[in-house]
Amino acid sequence: MASGTMSKLQKFLDEDFASTINRYDELWVVEDPEETPYKSKYAARELLETLVKDLEQLLAELPDDSDAQRGREVMARMFLFLGKNLYYCEEVPGAEKYFIRSLERYLRSPLRLTPEPFCFIQDVFNQLGMLWCNRGGHKEGMNFLRRAQVMYHQRPDAVRESCEERCENNYTMTMFFLAQAYGALQKPNLSARFCCETMSRQLESNTSGQRSPEIKERDPFDPKDWIRNCCAMSDFFVNEGMFWTAEYLLHSGLVMCERSQEMAGMEPENLAELRAECLRDIGNMYATRLKFARACSECPDAWEEVWRGERKKAEADAASSVPDEGTRLCFRVAADREERPPEGGEGPILWDKVFPEVVYLEDDEAQDNQLAEEHEATDELKDYEEERLLVLGPKDKILLPVHFRLLHAHAQRRMCRGNAGFLARRGYFA
Repeated sequence: MASGTMSKLQKFLDEDFASTINRYDELWVVEDPEETPYKSKYAARELLETLVKDLEQLLAELPDDSDAQRGREVMARMFLFLGKNLYYCEEVPGAEKYFIRSLERYLRSPLRLTPEPFCFIQDVFNQLGMLWCNRGGHKEGMNFLRRAQVMYHQRPDAVRESCEERCENNYTMTMFFLAQAYGALQKPNLSARFCCETMSRQLESNTSGQRSPEIKERDPFDPKDWIRNCCAMSDFFVNEGMFWTAEYLLHSGLVMCERSQEMAGMEPENLAELRAECLRDIGNMYATRLKFARACSECPDAWEEVWRGERKKAEADAASSVPDEGTRLCFRVAADREERPPEGGEGPILWDKVFPEVVYLEDDEAQDNQLAEEHEATDELKDYEEERLLVLGPKDKILLPVHFRLLHAHAQRRMCRGNAGFLARRGYFA
């Protein structure tokens, strides 16, 4: 009996599940008419709901073995898919319930550190972070996004070897949502840091042959948007008095204008207009920097307070003196009025360094704040910081909050040429 049941589950997972998901994907890409915008998505949802019922019945008949573990992982995956379906159809409370059910089952699964389930857990954290941010609960969303960040940095070797592209793409989305969350929480420097990190990851994955043709087709890279984002971010850093970072962004945008065909395989529309925008912004940045330099020479103490944000630093130091108790995961959803029993899974959740029980958001923010500033190079640089250094002269080495590995050498050469006179006049060169 057990053997027959086992073969039944194997057939379900290897054949029935795979064929149904193929039909689901076909329905997902259908463009419905305006009168019935979700018609194909409702039909796709019915397929998943039928799969869930069939799998629940099979799992109820099985002993606890490896095939049952695989079946429970597939159940968690289908809850994730159902959550995405409901969210797309604007049924947010129902979507949240499915995401939470998926997360709880995944965290209880002994397969959670294996490559494919690991990437699905990243996706669940991202979906819950996005859901809470879109409903205005950015602090709640941060709890999920920080966990996605932790698990990425602690990912096992097996994930790096077989699912690195998916893992990297998921983490890029984590960075994107963190940028949005920090913007809404009135922490613009952190928001800018994660915006730039997202841009760096976009550039890296889209111009170095890392992305598969299928993913490129679903999510194409547009150099025009990337160049315009460089200009927009440079405005922010100019207003923060971080002129080297602003200039680095603008020169990177110019390099992309000139090498977009070589690097991204396409030239954006209105290329001459984009290049003119970058050159205009560089001119404005130089003019602002000169005004700032003159103001600093006339009243250095006042301008140091304004531009270095000494008052903000004092406020941050006062806030950091409050003990941080950390944030735990809660498997309740917004609609729950009381605690509910576990949704399922295999025993208690085993918390570890990849999936910590508590995350300390304030500690992470303190570290990210350091990465969001310009720093003069010190003798105690880490290996990865050496690669990010902007070298303008023998005594002028700066660690920026932005780094585009593929464009760094080009931007650095342009900045050395453009600033030779400025640095010499300021007496920076020996």
